[in-house]
Amino acid sequence: MRQMSKSSTWDRMSSFHKSSTFGGNDEETGKIGNHSSKSHNASIIDHSHSSLSDTGLLTMVDDAILLEPRLAALVACDHKVVKYDATNFLSAVVSWKGRSSHFLCMIAFPLFVLLVWATFWILLLNFLDKDAGDQIAESLNNYVFSIDSLMVPVSFLLVFRLGRAAVRYWDARAACGKLVELCRTFISTAAVGCSHVDDHENDRIIEDIARWLCVLPIAVKDFLRADSRKGWEDSSWQRKKRFEIGPLLSDNDAELVINSKKDPSNYGTIVVLNRLRELAFAASSSLSSSRNNNDHHHTNSAMFYRQLNEQIDIMTGAWGAMERINATPLPNCYVAHLRTFLFLYLLLWYTQAVAQHSWMALPYLICASWGLLGIEAAAVECERPFQWHSNHLALGNMCVVISRNVAQTLKQIHFQKQRQQKEQEQTKSTQ
Repeated sequence: MRQMSKSSTWDRMSSFHKSSTFGGNDEETGKIGNHSSKSHNASIIDHSHSSLSDTGLLTMVDDAILLEPRLAALVACDHKVVKYDATNFLSAVVSWKGRSSHFLCMIAFPLFVLLVWATFWILLLNFLDKDAGDQIAESLNNYVFSIDSLMVPVSFLLVFRLGRAAVRYWDARAACGKLVELCRTFISTAAVGCSHVDDHENDRIIEDIARWLCVLPIAVKDFLRADSRKGWEDSSWQRKKRFEIGPLLSDNDAELVINSKKDPSNYGTIVVLNRLRELAFAASSSLSSSRNNNDHHHTNSAMFYRQLNEQIDIMTGAWGAMERINATPLPNCYVAHLRTFLFLYLLLWYTQAVAQHSWMALPYLICASWGLLGIEAAAVECERPFQWHSNHLALGNMCVVISRNVAQTLKQIHFQKQRQQKEQEQTKSTQ
């Protein structure tokens, strides 16, 4: 678990990084880091295999966590996510980027069907003689009130649909925030609890906790997002996922986390959570055995384990909340009812409008229909915001934030231990 394999994977990944491509055909490929840090990164990997002194252990783990190509690969996961200036009104109006990822099937195709329908009625009314055409147009105009009345239930359905999508989007963001919060709390609690004992085993436990804690959000991201992506080969996909983990795990441990496509019954997130529970127990046991064997210290050790275990429970709950949102769209009966009456309203509206204004009504009808269909498309885009679309959550950035927070905690604990050692040495010298 603690020893990194020097050959195989990292030799392949080194040449893989030099090629500046993951094997795909989109703009994300190749933008994963600066080659100038190559020699530094190699030294980090080599040092992680060697025996480290007490003062250098946490520093080397910190370097592995902040390995630049690894973090850049995680940032590249979110290259499609669109950021905008909320205070600039017109920039959002004129920008095409970031609109619905389902434009063709949710907006363009229904508009095409409506245009065909409107063209049919226009040609029919023009083909008939004037008296017959006028009679049909007058009959259609008599149903204006009936057509408008359909807009009332359609409006309620659309408002509820978009409102629920917005709530689900925020709940998903809150679950991601809870995971970040718990990772910060967990590493801080574990590091502080173990740092007061000058013991090799405690330092290595903190190291392993930091490694696996940084892998947790990556496992959650891979669980929520699809196992395949257009333009990516399976082998390239697996190498990219391995690159995101980097030197944090050995080849065997990384394989357990990322092989969900080969073994659908294996969840990498559960592997990580189970390993964190084992490390929490090891930390509390080491804390108890390294002190005087009395009831007070055993009680503190039990409380320490309980606190760590409860935090892991909440992490599991945050992952479960994201899983529920990702796997549970709005029920089919509601979506089918909404789309049926929305499309029926648009068909009748097009018929009545072209009967009155012929071709002149089409530009207005297209704009209004685009607006109504766009509401449904936006709801579909936002109700499960974990995929690769431009309006979905930046899960790669979440992984980077957690890694940086864990590294900061390790740096601070390392600095405090060095300061305590200097103070002890000064005390002994004065005596």
